[in-house]
Amino acid sequence: MRTTVVLKDELVAHAKKLSKEKTLSGLLNACLADWIRQHSHKEMEARLAVEYREGNAESSRISRDFAAVDQEGWPSW
Repeated sequence: MRTTVVLKDELVAHAKKLSKEKTLSGLLNACLADWIRQHSHKEMEARLAVEYREGNAESSRISRDFAAVDQEGWPSW
């Protein structure tokens, strides 16, 4: 995709020094890919945290539901 962007000269110069990319297009593609990777990782962490909390709550409910069954006097083996 072709596009026109306005970038700060000092940021481009600094990024070129740090990057192995030979062209500005390569540099911008690498930066965009890195940005996507970081934000995808943050999104995944947030989703996992929600799932963990929900799973933990469900586990607690199941334990409470079966607490009475545990007290039914099953023989010890």
